[in-house]
Amino acid sequence: MLKIFKDRNFFIFWFGEMTSVVGDHISLLAFPWLVLQMTGSALMTGLVFAVQGIPRAVLMLAGGALVDRTSPRLIMILSNAARLVMVLCLAYMITNDLVNITNVFVIAFFFGVADAFFYPASTSILPSIVPRTLLKEGNAVLQITLHLGMTAGPVLAGLIIAGELSSLSHEPAAQSAVGLGDAYEKDREGLARAFFVDAITFALSLISLFFVKTRPLGGEPSTGREQQSLYQDIKVAVQWVNSIPAVRLGFIGMAIIHFLFMPVIYVGLPVLAKSRFVDGAYVYGLELAAYGMGALLGAALSGLLPSPSDRKLIPLMFTVFIYSGSTLGLIVWYEPYWWAMLLFFFAGIFDSYMFVNFNTWIQRTCPEQLLGRVMSILMFMSVGLVPVGNAVIGFALDWNLSATLVGYSVVIVLLCAKIALDPRARQVQP
Repeated sequence: MLKIFKDRNFFIFWFGEMTSVVGDHISLLAFPWLVLQMTGSALMTGLVFAVQGIPRAVLMLAGGALVDRTSPRLIMILSNAARLVMVLCLAYMITNDLVNITNVFVIAFFFGVADAFFYPASTSILPSIVPRTLLKEGNAVLQITLHLGMTAGPVLAGLIIAGELSSLSHEPAAQSAVGLGDAYEKDREGLARAFFVDAITFALSLISLFFVKTRPLGGEPSTGREQQSLYQDIKVAVQWVNSIPAVRLGFIGMAIIHFLFMPVIYVGLPVLAKSRFVDGAYVYGLELAAYGMGALLGAALSGLLPSPSDRKLIPLMFTVFIYSGSTLGLIVWYEPYWWAMLLFFFAGIFDSYMFVNFNTWIQRTCPEQLLGRVMSILMFMSVGLVPVGNAVIGFALDWNLSATLVGYSVVIVLLCAKIALDPRARQVQP
């Protein structure tokens, strides 16, 4: 697996991704914590992600079509530059005490626009950098990098925001209640520092992309492609995904896990940590870091172990998702933070191993000229649905925290069990 680093072009790309991923997972904790401290509302925390997700979901398929018409590298450069400017603006406003919830919603919206183009570009660029024979190794290294960021970023963000730790012990809500203004002011300087660090990582990633060389994807250009509408381009990709039952169910699985599981991670866990612990931001960071450490190990194993056969890949993936869904109910049953860390550590191993193999399978199976659009569909059914799920869970968490987590757990387990047993999950041909 490490032989891929001998490719200088891949090494430059990997360095930029590594710095960007660390920053992404700093802001992943800092952003919901900012909203939660400003408003004290799980509903508002979920809604601000929905505002980010609306343009991302609406524009993501068009973003994939644009990637196929131009190049993944160009789209990544432009979207990274836009996100760098927005993060700097947010950090400046927090530093000078100019930020309000309206500012946050506006930045979240335009961040979502940039994401709609960045995600399909970033998930389809690898085949233009390395040969197909090294796709699995490349995906494994990038997944390891992603989860190194998931391990280091949240813990770093928690330390940056908190400044120091007072306690990891439980504290009844009545003893820790403070005004919203006091809660926000307590973390304001730390939040500003977190977003400034995020801006530095975006800048390093942007610079590295200028030195990455890519080859055109898609082989010979198709005649008349320039006259096709974006809708027609997207329709062709949708038809390909729908034509293979295992691919179709795999995409549905990604939708389930990202609409139901990930919103609990992004919205439910910080709310749960704040209700149970004095230093909720740091505990939340530890829980994310545990998932990241497990995912790091899972990604490494995916590069070292043989891949599941094509026919077994999707049933095995849904079996893994059954376990991931069950963790949401188990953390309600037993409260200590080390228990949640243990559960998420193993979930990270299984999820990451399957993601690398599924992503590599799609990249190898999909015609190159469709890759940007197909990956945009995958991103739409995964990342694109997360903010919508965040909004939904925000309403549910304001109603009942424990019941929501248990309910989500049961639904994920039942849906994934049904699909894992579906014979169509083994059909890998049209």
